[in-house]
Amino acid sequence: MKKRAFFTTLLLGGLIMIGLAGCGENKNSREWIENKVSEVSRVYPTENLFDLFKQFPEGFKVNQVYIKRGTYIIEITLQGDSSNQTISGVLTKTRASDDITEKPEETIKVDYIDRKLTFSDEEKAKEIWPFDGFLFQKLTINHSFLSSLSMKSKNYNGNNGAFDIDYSIQNQTINQYFKKHENEQATLGFGSSYRNDDYYYYSVTVNYDSVYTFRETVSN
Repeated sequence: MKKRAFFTTLLLGGLIMIGLAGCGENKNSREWIENKVSEVSRVYPTENLFDLFKQFPEGFKVNQVYIKRGTYIIEITLQGDSSNQTISGVLTKTRASDDITEKPEETIKVDYIDRKLTFSDEEKAKEIWPFDGFLFQKLTINHSFLSSLSMKSKNYNGNNGAFDIDYSIQNQTINQYFKKHENEQATLGFGSSYRNDDYYYYSVTVNYDSVYTFRETVSN
């Protein structure tokens, strides 16, 4: 009986210590948020989009939104279908408006074949989409990269578990992607929500001159 009481006390003590450790976790700290955000290293970089199936065997979604000169919203969405190992979607151009029912002026079918994005209208796609591939195909992001940056702001919402963090950055890869001068200053941001399961979703944003211009997300 004494032995049983001893192990019961030991077990309860361990559970209490675990509970206290959880309570002491500061989810609004830069360290905690960066530990979560650094998970984007699973995706950044991924040059070959088919390699995303290695990270997300059941399939994935890629979405990129770009506001072009404040007048048009350029959006490209791809779905990785695990059943047939295909990656396809659409590229759209929609006039920027407060009306959420605004219909796209242009819709172009997109397929990723032989490590290359192909469009149903190649000329029109080049005209409306200013990028050569996705940012995650070119940019490396990991914990050491994040910790080296100058943080602008961070936030954790205890009500819904959402968190975000922004950095001031002067990065050659990002500036080349956006066809900016190599010394241009940008704001690189990350956002997600705290979950205990294996759901992966992070938004990566880039803006210049404090004007929102770009968001890219990958989710499983």
